[in-house]
Amino acid sequence: MKPTTDLSSKQNNGKTETWSFLDLVIILIGTGIIFAICFFIIYWLATPEDSNFAAMDTGPTAVQSVGLAAVEAVALLGGVYFFGMRRLHYSWKDIGFTIINHWWLLASITISIIVVPLSGLITVVVMLALGLPLENPQLEFIIPPDFSWTSGIALFVLGGILVPIAEEVFFRGVLYRWLRERWGILIGVLVSSFIFGLVHVDIAIAAAAFILGIILALVYEYSKSLWTAILIHAINNSVKIILIYIFFALDIPM
Repeated sequence: MKPTTDLSSKQNNGKTETWSFLDLVIILIGTGIIFAICFFIIYWLATPEDSNFAAMDTGPTAVQSVGLAAVEAVALLGGVYFFGMRRLHYSWKDIGFTIINHWWLLASITISIIVVPLSGLITVVVMLALGLPLENPQLEFIIPPDFSWTSGIALFVLGGILVPIAEEVFFRGVLYRWLRERWGILIGVLVSSFIFGLVHVDIAIAAAAFILGIILALVYEYSKSLWTAILIHAINNSVKIILIYIFFALDIPM
């Protein structure tokens, strides 16, 4: 069994680095490969209705929503682990899974209380500014036409817990860290957060994700632990999903 690599011993032009450019490229390619494999497995196992992803412009089915969320989580975590960590003999601690103290735990919960309404407010402001309908752009994925509480629980576990973990591992543990080690905290925070926003596609959600990404990167930077960013991200997603399901159960228009 090979020993875990000490990150402080990995050098690039005299500067300590965690990931090289080649590491980043390999992780991205690996993530894409895992995503494609998982996607086609789901496509192959799905019913004819669920396998028709071309019809998603009319709204995804519950299987499609759960499947895509699962594929995202598996692809991001698998890409970083198999094509990054295993190849370089890193442990989870090496990429940021370090214990947080009580102060940072309290700080993370406090920041979460601020982030949840703030991200919602940013989304609404962007919608109003651009004249977009005040509708939750992610609603059709969270509550698909054939929604059941079984799929709802699955989406909560995936979207509220597993996807935040996977996204923090990739966007903060890999991308932000790679940028920060070369161009400093400011560039690292802004560029990684901008890319984090872009992958959310919808402009209103992307704007909120950009601000959230800034907060998560800064928290990760100063706490030196991915757990703080994961906690904030997971609380933000979980609270919003729970609120949507409460509104749905009470038949309150969203």
